[in-house]
Amino acid sequence: MLEQADRRRIQLSPRSQLATELLLTVFSLVGSIIVLRTVLVVLDVSDRVWIGEFVYGLTRPVTRVLDFLPGSGRHVYGNLTTVDVTLLAFLCLFLLGVVATGRQYD
Repeated sequence: MLEQADRRRIQLSPRSQLATELLLTVFSLVGSIIVLRTVLVVLDVSDRVWIGEFVYGLTRPVTRVLDFLPGSGRHVYGNLTTVDVTLLAFLCLFLLGVVATGRQYD
């Protein structure tokens, strides 16, 4: 019975590692886009430049939803609005949640 449990654990380990690596890859991609958007907003890059058009186009669906929050148009620093700060906060909170719920190895 213990041998069967060991075999199952060995078989499930690569799947779990693959899922973790895919999650980290997606997280790093989304995080880099959010940080790049923040840098573009602070540097006042318009959407007429190709990189601005690409990054703003990727983040537009999320920012449109966040625009419905009260005070979303308020400028925090330069052109940085509360929507951009909220995106950065979501990124940090997700990372903290991943770290907090991680496994502890003996």
